[in-house]
Amino acid sequence: MNKGGSNVLRVEGVAVGYGRDQSVIEQADMCLDHGAVHLLIGRNGAGKSTLLRAMAGLHPLQKGRILVNDHSIHALTDKERAAWVAYVASTPPRTSQLRVGEVLELAAKDRSEVTAMLSAFGEERWWDRRLDTLSDGEAQRVMFARALLQNTPWVFMDEPTAFLDVPSKRTFWNHLAVAAERGQSLILATHDYEHLVSRGAVDSVHLIHRGALQAVEAHAAPDEWTQMMES
Repeated sequence: MNKGGSNVLRVEGVAVGYGRDQSVIEQADMCLDHGAVHLLIGRNGAGKSTLLRAMAGLHPLQKGRILVNDHSIHALTDKERAAWVAYVASTPPRTSQLRVGEVLELAAKDRSEVTAMLSAFGEERWWDRRLDTLSDGEAQRVMFARALLQNTPWVFMDEPTAFLDVPSKRTFWNHLAVAAERGQSLILATHDYEHLVSRGAVDSVHLIHRGALQAVEAHAAPDEWTQMMES
């Protein structure tokens, strides 16, 4: 798959849900620029996680198509998709007995990249810790680091700050901004948008409400987005 082309992600006439008939989102259309931070927001059960997984090619569509660089994300092989998309689930894996260094080496080109990433996170001492000994917040930070090491153009994250304490949220946002500056695109499904917006620029915000996706003003006060959810 050629990495040239339009360098955007397009969601066109998409419906997603469970099975053939149960839709949680009946109509979704959007175009996301590369090298930016994008938010998906909505109430519990609105379909944020389902749409995010569909955009990453991990959940089937009921209709429509999702294109990355003019290629259908659902038509890519696993190897092709892994070169374009990294996905961080809302609940980090906790049963693996792999050590943190081993988990990160799976996504890195060499050991030096892992060392540099752990140093950037200020957690060099984690190298030999087993994943199943970490707290939820610590494990989530490891999976975020792994996604960055994968070095894909698009990174999808489902509630990435759910288990993080306040200092870790601040560090997370800093790493997010650096990734966007170096050309990665980051799409977050989140309830924690007030904190994220307060830490820096967000390039687009899409609200899922009453089964539909709508673009909202990215520079509006977060309270305005909340009021739209409640309407």
